[in-house]
Amino acid sequence: MNHLLHKGWGWLANEPHQRQGLRALQVCLGLMLLFRASTEGRFASYLWGPTGIGAGSTLDFLHPRLAPIADRLFTVEQGPLLLVLVMGVSSVCLVFGWSTRIATAGALLSSLALASRLPELGDGGDNVARLVLTYMLFALPADRQPRRGSLEVWLHNISILAIGLQIGVLYLTSGFLKATGDKWSNGTAMYLISQVEWFSHPAMRAPFQNPYLTTLASYGTLFFQLWFPIAILTRLRLLWLAFGVVMHLGIATLMGLICFSVAMIGLELFLVTDKEYAWLSDWHQRTINPRLHALWRSRPVQALVQLSGQGQRFNDVLASRQRMTSTPPAHTDVMSSQTTPLRTEDR
Repeated sequence: MNHLLHKGWGWLANEPHQRQGLRALQVCLGLMLLFRASTEGRFASYLWGPTGIGAGSTLDFLHPRLAPIADRLFTVEQGPLLLVLVMGVSSVCLVFGWSTRIATAGALLSSLALASRLPELGDGGDNVARLVLTYMLFALPADRQPRRGSLEVWLHNISILAIGLQIGVLYLTSGFLKATGDKWSNGTAMYLISQVEWFSHPAMRAPFQNPYLTTLASYGTLFFQLWFPIAILTRLRLLWLAFGVVMHLGIATLMGLICFSVAMIGLELFLVTDKEYAWLSDWHQRTINPRLHALWRSRPVQALVQLSGQGQRFNDVLASRQRMTSTPPAHTDVMSSQTTPLRTEDR
């Protein structure tokens, strides 16, 4: 017991963990918020403005004395647009790793204010993003190298634990809720989802009319979510996380839940440890790069490169001839004598 306590204490105090995973999460959340800002910004006044469809208040997350002051942003036409601008700038900073702690605060506050004004607009990914952004306020900035055993290291590692526990609770809760529903337990859930126009792409309809595919997809999703908290603690963690990334890419493509899928992919990439990222990078250098180099040096690729080079040469010759035809008559003899070798070479 003392050994476990000492090991846990050292894990929290010695050095910050999940630096690469945290950067991947920041990039994914930044892309998600940037997507929202770029697609919803033009409708800011209609969605959140004084005469828009939103009528909520920031009283949901602010003190009663502060909420009326914050709500004044929604009483002018430019107020919602300002919040969208803050969210967009913050998301860009998260993607590129610029002042990530300030960017996290800006992204969190702006998204909270907009969600409180119109909570019906989210797709599930927004709730997850706001929870994670709250924990990320205590994480180390992307370029910070803290002193070993400092308070910053403690706060960073505690926030890492909080995000990890949040992911486990999220998957476990979702899996148990699915398991208690008859549509998932009898294997028909994916068929029913695929036939709803609001939540599925037309290309999803025909394949999921196959009973074997529907049953496999329904039970596979249920199995993945229920076993997720255990699987990530075993040797199957990378396989489990890779399956989760592929699954959410499919959700984004076939169901259109882009913000939700990008947020979940970020959370799955977050769970890859720094050692595993280093191993993946080394494997890429040893395995993928030599194959790409060999492919580049292969005859078909070189033939395409040579063909491309000849095409460029032909364009250069054609441009040269066009310049010669536009030369004044007084210099025609000189130019023609200079260009004779070029024409011979073309043949």
